[in-house]
This record gives sequence, C-alpha cells and structure tokens, in this order.
Amino acid sequence: MRILLPVFFLCLTSLSPARAASGDCGDAAALVQQAYPKAQKSADGASFTLVPHTSIASTLPESDAPFGLACKIWPAHDDLLLVAVPLIDSANGDHLHVGDIELLVVDRKSLRVRQRLLQPGLMTDDAIAIRKVEFDTGRYALAPEVTAFGLRIEMANHSQATPFTETDLRLYTVASDALRLVLDGLVVAGHGGEGDASCAGSFHSSQVSLAMSPARHHGYRDIIAVERSNTDNPSPDQNGECQSHPGKPVKRTYRLRYGGSRYAVPAALKVMGL
Repeated sequence: MRILLPVFFLCLTSLSPARAASGDCGDAAALVQQAYPKAQKSADGASFTLVPHTSIASTLPESDAPFGLACKIWPAHDDLLLVAVPLIDSANGDHLHVGDIELLVVDRKSLRVRQRLLQPGLMTDDAIAIRKVEFDTGRYALAPEVTAFGLRIEMANHSQATPFTETDLRLYTVASDALRLVLDGLVVAGHGGEGDASCAGSFHSSQVSLAMSPARHHGYRDIIAVERSNTDNPSPDQNGECQSHPGKPVKRTYRLRYGGSRYAVPAALKVMGL
C-alpha cells in the first residue's frame, strides 16, 4: 500500500505548520525555519515550500489536519521536543497524497535540531487515507540508558459496507547521536469487515498492548505484544432492529526480539506492504 520514495523526492514538497497536531509545537513557523533554512513562507504565512530544485506554488489546505506538524514534549527527556514534519508532493491531486515524513528531535530552548531521520513514503495514501499522525511517548525502556518513542499513523477508508481502519506503530531511539528506527510497522489497532451498510455483516476488531520483558537480546529488552481480538455478526431481528452477535474474544501473545538493528515483527501484526 505504501510506496518507498527516493530521497530526491523532497524537491517537490510543501510544509504546513498552520495545522499543528499538538499545542506542543509552540511557534510552528519558527520550528520550520530553524529546521529548513531554505524553506520559503507563503504569502499568508500558513505554509512553507521547500524548493531545492523546483518552485511549488500550491500549498496544503488548512483543513488537512493529518498533514500538518505533529509535536510532543518527550517526557523521558523533557528538554527535547519531538517533531514530525510531513513532506508532501504538492503536484498530486486532492484525493491522493504522496510524500515522506521527517522526524526531528529538537532542543526546546534553542529550537536547534539535534537529530533527524527521513522516513520515505510514510505520508503516501490512496483509497485508505491517513487520518492521524501522533507521537507515542509511553515508557519504552529498551535498555538502562535507552528509551524509545513511538510514532502512530492511523489510516481508514470511507466505506460503510467494507469499513477498514488501522493504526500502525513505529519505535525510534537516539543512539550514538543518531535517530534510529528500531521497530517498523506494528499494527496496534484495527477494525474491518463486510456488511450491507445498514446492519447485517461480519466484522472484526483488535487492540494490541505492549510491555517490556526482562529478557534481552543484543542488549535490548524483548517486547511482549498482547493482541485482543473481537468479532461481531450483527443482523436485524424480527422487528427489524439491528442486534449485535459478538463472538468469543481471542487473546494472542507475541514476543518481539531485537535482532541487532530492528525488532522482528510477527507476520500477524505486520503493516500491509512490509
């Protein structure tokens, strides 16, 4: 579903700080100017255009909330601000987004970027659209001196008959003064199924919770992922009222081990396309 884009794709991007996904962004324009000195501000000040090679006239609409900056103070290091910057190809149509996302670790006082990591293709969608991008700053204590943070991306379609939603999690650490991806594309929530758009159908949903295990591999603790799945087969009763018919909940437990560069993700919990 997602397409990995080459780094040169950044020559056709638009940055939109006007719809920051979190109040932690503060002065979003100042953040963008500090991180991207060559970015040019639009006349209304609502967006920037990054133009290493190509000038882009159009910008993202203010209502396009998932494609604005997302910011969150990192509780494990409260002098730092986590920033996600969508880099969108403004040459594409309104119903298809193609682009990357760049993660920044920023000094809260000076706004100096300490670390950054480009994630190609993460802002590309199609019929299954990106709905939300947010940081997860749960206590992912992978090692005594290593705490990870997460990035969650929620996607959904617009179908009532065949609904689909999915939330994907990626984990990142700062090691040797570099920002690194250590867990890629773990599905932590989902819903889907097929029905007649009024009542009858067959649907499923799942939620995944994570916990740190004392066991270690290559210096990092194992992650225990517990998936809880539910099903429902609603149908109208003799009076035409829609009645739920839930199945028995299912619980599955997985152990994610660090292989030296990444955690291995079980096939059952992998993001589509990985």
